[in-house]
This record gives sequence, C-alpha cells and structure tokens, in this order.
Amino acid sequence: MCHQILKRAESFDELSALFTFGAYAPKQGEMMIWRVAVDLKEILIQGRNYSWPRPDHCLRCRNWCVWGHGYVYRYFDGFIDALLMKCYRCPGCGCVITLRPDSHFSRIHSSRKIIHFHLSDRLTHGLWPASSLPHPRLRHWLKNLRRQVQVYLTNHWGDGLLAGFEELLRRNLIPVARVNQSVNPPTIAAPQ
Repeated sequence: MCHQILKRAESFDELSALFTFGAYAPKQGEMMIWRVAVDLKEILIQGRNYSWPRPDHCLRCRNWCVWGHGYVYRYFDGFIDALLMKCYRCPGCGCVITLRPDSHFSRIHSSRKIIHFHLSDRLTHGLWPASSLPHPRLRHWLKNLRRQVQVYLTNHWGDGLLAGFEELLRRNLIPVARVNQSVNPPTIAAPQ
C-alpha cells in the first residue's frame, strides 16, 4: 500500500495529504500484540538498545511498509521496574503493533509456566504452593480457569481443570483470562 501512495503523490505535501485525508488515512487507536521470543533480563539490562525483531509486513493489512513507533512500558512479575516493549506502526492502516514476550499471556504479568505451576500444585495437592504472589491473584486464576473450561469445554468436561488448561491452550485461548481472549499470532524468534 505504501508504494501505491508513493506512486500517486507528486510532492511531499500531496503525500502527507494522502496519508492524512485520503483513502489511506490511518485509523486511530487500533492495536495489535505480536508475541516474540525475547529475554526479559536482557531487555532490562539493554533497555532501548535491545535488538528487537522487526516485522517484515503489517500483521493486519499485509502492507510491506512498517515504521518504528517508539516504546511502551509494561510490568512483569519478578521485575521492580517496568520494561520497555518496542512498538511498530503501519502507515497504511494505522495499526500499532506492540511486541510482547511469548512467555506471557496478554494482560497478565506472570509467565505461563508460573501460572501452570501454581494451578497444578493447587489442583493436585489442595494447597497453594509457597509463593510471593498474592493469594487473591492465584484464586482469580483458578476461578477464571473454571469459568473458561465451563464456557468452552462445557459442563460435561470430565478430564479435570489441568487437562482443561492444556485443551484451552490447544484451542488458542487464554485459560486464565477474565474475558474471552485468544492467544496471539505465532511466535517469532529474537535475533541472536
């Protein structure tokens, strides 16, 4: 789409008008999360100098032209300070692509492994494991897992909540989400 705009524009003023007022005007507020394999400790150490992967096209409209769009702060368990997550923007459709570690679900500060460990310990032994995580958060995960299993796997699911956790993941759903959310698109490995 960028090359089509560049061909239509005869001057810089006309180019900016096509982006701002024309048929290719970006829609404000549209966001997409792109899961990537990253090392959170390295992001903490390197900050803005971390070598983020770059999408070769817009994940929404498949436009080949994607621009850097700065950083946003995100909190994760185990880190006192917020970490910088890279953002990209498609000039064609206006979509903002925010990168997120593939080890975490969207909108959840704890990693998938931590969530699964706590839930499996609670469901097999009847007690929460010793942890620095607050108990209301742990109960919230269990309550939401029960709700998601009931909604997506019906009341007749008889394989238990841990099997339900795995089945919901297989169906590309977030097992401990409060609302119905799907797990994001495929993981892209970070450059070495």
